[in-house]
Amino acid sequence: MRYTFISILLCAVLAASVSHGQEVVSASDVPVADENGVCQNDNTAAADGSCRSNYSLSEAVQEDTVDVVIHALLKISDFVYQFANVRRIVKENDGKQRSTSRWFGKKYTVAFDTPALIRTQDGAQEQSKDKLLKYVITPDAIKEFMELNRKWFDEPEGGGEWKFDKTVTEKTKPFLLEASVVEATQVNMKIVDYDDEFSTKGGGLVYGVVVNLTRKWITVAFRGTIGSTDINTDRDFRLDHESLFESKDDIFVSGGKPGTHMGFTTYLCDEKKGDQDGRKSLDRILSCVNEEFKSNPDVVGKDFDLYVTGHSLGGGLANLFSFKAAQLKANNDESVKYLPKKITALTFASPTVGNDDYNKEFQYLEKKGNLRHIRIANEGDVVPTNNII
Repeated sequence: MRYTFISILLCAVLAASVSHGQEVVSASDVPVADENGVCQNDNTAAADGSCRSNYSLSEAVQEDTVDVVIHALLKISDFVYQFANVRRIVKENDGKQRSTSRWFGKKYTVAFDTPALIRTQDGAQEQSKDKLLKYVITPDAIKEFMELNRKWFDEPEGGGEWKFDKTVTEKTKPFLLEASVVEATQVNMKIVDYDDEFSTKGGGLVYGVVVNLTRKWITVAFRGTIGSTDINTDRDFRLDHESLFESKDDIFVSGGKPGTHMGFTTYLCDEKKGDQDGRKSLDRILSCVNEEFKSNPDVVGKDFDLYVTGHSLGGGLANLFSFKAAQLKANNDESVKYLPKKITALTFASPTVGNDDYNKEFQYLEKKGNLRHIRIANEGDVVPTNNII
């Protein structure tokens, strides 16, 4: 289930690691290989003489310092949870009749002030087939919406799931979410898509696509486990050998039979409800991101990097999504033509998502320079450290 922001931050500080495929490796132990893949110090060579990794942690995140990247993506991962709760509360209650208490309370009609600030899919503008949102959501818009509507929300102390405040109590103290969006304003962040259309209290696939103009990043962030639907998905450990490996060109390491966690793979590879072309959610997200690199005037020609992130279930989805993007990139597929050569996944408490042969495919793409995965976990956390697939 979801960590609070503070506990995730603690795990980030204490246990940053580079993952070669799915193996968690201490950052201080990561070996470095030369351009030919030869280890530069003998004691880091694996049994087969190869290097376990060919990037240091700092190199894995390109030109940005490790703490900057971890902090920024940690905030985005946490934001995905909070923002989904806010949008769900608006969707479930706006225009509905409610009561201040169950039996003898005063009845009233809920009327959020300017909900279009955060639910832009309801606007008049023509909708892209690759996005739920019709126009971008800015941190300033989120902040304005929260300031106008605090009375409708109850934010638990120290984090957790937001609730609808049926007592309609006026509040003057800013919510934690508001502090987060102030920081986002400082790096000129824009949410170009946020899809929670079919999410329920039990869970479901939720993701955001965020452009950071200051850092020159595009980030895809997946929400983690929140309820029974997600828990059932987490528990589906069967192997899917087909969804990410539809043809022989998708398998780079001969002799293997790579397979991925059925539950996580289904979230990404089932047909997206309401998609005009009947595409998988995975393909729709890839199309959205590719279009941003191709056509967004704030991005084109400015050497933006692509990061993929998430916590828990969201981390597993980030692993699979980044792998598929890198796999397509290695095959020179037109669907990812405008993506950068290397995709970097940075995940928090991510579970194992595939078998040993999937790990070998992952490693191949790392060595080829198309993929990098930085895994962050609390020491002793059984979710990211146990491989039961």
